[in-house]
Amino acid sequence: MAEQTRRPRVVDVLAADRAWEVPAEWVAGVRARLREWGDDPKALRPPQAGAFPDFVDGTPAAVWFTHQVAPLLSGWIPVLHGEYADLGAVLAGEFYRPAVRIGGAGYVVRVAPTDWPLQVVSGARGFPEEGRRQALELSREVVSLFVDAPPMRARARALVAGFDRVLADREATRMHVAADYETIAQFWRTTVLSERERTVLPELAGPASALRYSLDALRDAHAKLTAVIADDDGTDFTQLLARLIRVAGLATQPAAVGQILGIAGWDVEHALADLRKGFDPHVWLAGNTAWLGQAVALGNEGLAREWAAAATRVSVHLAGVLEKGVWPDPEVPDLGAFFRLLENSGPGEAGGVAQDQAAPVQLVWGSGRADGTAERLQETGPADEQAAAAIEAALAEAADVPPADPKTEVATGEAGPAVMPADVPAEPKAATDEAAGSEPATATGADDGSASYELDALAELDALIGLESVKEAVRRMVAEIRTNQRRKDFGLPTQDRARHMVFVGKPGTAKTTIARLLGRIYHQLGVLEKGHVVEVDRSDLVGPSVGTTAPLTAAKFREALGGVLFVDEAYTLVPENMPGDFGLEAVATLLKMMEDHRDQCVVIVAGYHREMQRFMESNTGLASRFSKLLAFSEYDNDQLVAIFELQARQKGMLYTDGVLAKVRQVIPPAPRGHNFGNGRFIRNILEEAISNQATRLALRDPETLTERDLRQLLPEDVKPTASMRAEDYLFQKPGT
Repeated sequence: MAEQTRRPRVVDVLAADRAWEVPAEWVAGVRARLREWGDDPKALRPPQAGAFPDFVDGTPAAVWFTHQVAPLLSGWIPVLHGEYADLGAVLAGEFYRPAVRIGGAGYVVRVAPTDWPLQVVSGARGFPEEGRRQALELSREVVSLFVDAPPMRARARALVAGFDRVLADREATRMHVAADYETIAQFWRTTVLSERERTVLPELAGPASALRYSLDALRDAHAKLTAVIADDDGTDFTQLLARLIRVAGLATQPAAVGQILGIAGWDVEHALADLRKGFDPHVWLAGNTAWLGQAVALGNEGLAREWAAAATRVSVHLAGVLEKGVWPDPEVPDLGAFFRLLENSGPGEAGGVAQDQAAPVQLVWGSGRADGTAERLQETGPADEQAAAAIEAALAEAADVPPADPKTEVATGEAGPAVMPADVPAEPKAATDEAAGSEPATATGADDGSASYELDALAELDALIGLESVKEAVRRMVAEIRTNQRRKDFGLPTQDRARHMVFVGKPGTAKTTIARLLGRIYHQLGVLEKGHVVEVDRSDLVGPSVGTTAPLTAAKFREALGGVLFVDEAYTLVPENMPGDFGLEAVATLLKMMEDHRDQCVVIVAGYHREMQRFMESNTGLASRFSKLLAFSEYDNDQLVAIFELQARQKGMLYTDGVLAKVRQVIPPAPRGHNFGNGRFIRNILEEAISNQATRLALRDPETLTERDLRQLLPEDVKPTASMRAEDYLFQKPGT
């Protein structure tokens, strides 16, 4: 029977709104392209046999890569259901020969290293430059096969844009064919993707970034679903997370989770302590399924899908990524029961399949080994021989071989797991940040394919709200440093520029925060020995009498050696119309020590734009020492509200849309006063709201207060603070 007359095959991605009927023409087109690679003797292949397990010898890297990326382009830790749930196996069936397949009306959960788009680039790192360039080009071409597939479209387009950006840049391409793999991976983590593309591919920033994305997605999905379908347990996000942790078999929250949650992590610990008193995971899971079923029955299938997909990601993180052990079959939600709910609620697609759950890894073809390789097969519930036969027929059709007898080659749910899960190397827990309240960081993957929760200042930079021009400037500085370091490796001349900088902007625009991150970034790059930041102002550098200023300034500079000296309101060192001021001696001392220790310390001077311009003109040596200027824009209303939300979450507070609307009301309209506090203004608003909440709750009997009462902010709590200066509200001409 011709393929176009058959019933359409379906792949249903849990996070999507609906299943996708996979067009036969699209499948045929992809298979034809894979066949072209297979017939091309010049196509990139690993030199050793058996490099691609379960694939016939001689399979091109592009075919193997297509099998790996097909599910992962649909999302980070995607859940797939339907006859084409293992779409990669269907497309690569001519080359794919797995020893065992599992059939059943179930689902597939896929996990992979966070640098999964670079697997071919990684695998070819021992090849000559021509082979490494081919690896880069074919990676782009494979991903482009999926730009017209609805469930994969957004992520595929973002990746294609990234690969195109690299291939259009001579230096970036050269790095991909000549640099070590860690340099390439770090370049992708920090530089290649745009801000919008990073939101589509959050895991590319590393394991910590992927965990943050998963936690934030679950928090948002839980808030949306509980707003329309009340949770009988009344669980907020931290209580939900505590239940997920207990169901995963953990006694306490992983350090990486606590680092991301900040103060809210204490609420999780308190919730975990409460759950030690008679919590039954099975009872709770049944109730959770019933709750999702209620949402589906009342027409909120999209919200239920979003919640289930987010809960699955967090469950996988908790049970497999953050702790030693195998990659898990996620416990929350009960995916088998949930898909049955979806099918029973309307015209669903019957006959789902469950295929092998593989974790693609960095494959080093030149060494003949796959670092950290582990392949798992997942049992997914009661057997369904008809569904198993459907997937076998699709694979056999692609390979032009007779379908296998499902009774002999298809392992069913009734028979138990066909292959016991292999152990997966554990990822180290997150390092503890010494700076309380600092943002968690992205893991930096080691060259052997392992990942650690090492603090990554570049990931923290990307997580900041706004500051797009500043972020881009920092990324360019990092790229310049890395390129110069690589030039040194080849004995080529370098173009090292002074790293001292001028920061201009209003108060509260994160100038000090960026200075601290730059110190850590330069330390991680090996530019600075320590990376610490010494923050000073006029009072720290200028003495009260003749002869005291130079020693004070020199002492502070020596304290900053190996790190950053951050001079806030630097223009106060040279006050107007005071030619004999001692601050001029401080400036002269700074210039002398900057020259004597030019590679041992980075000096950053900061202040208002107009005043800093006058400061730079006060001494002819300043302009030549400070070659780079970063301008910090004022936050717009949306960004200020987002800062309020972030700070409220960090303090463990709950808020409604009404609270956010009230915050918008108290933000003065643009143009704002010269001294408007931006982020500091929002911090004051939040602190005042918490104080007002305490006053409101003090009128009630303390015994009647619940945890939610203590954490819930109401619109009436949000008021302008009495301590704010008048210029925060005056319509003055902004600083320029």
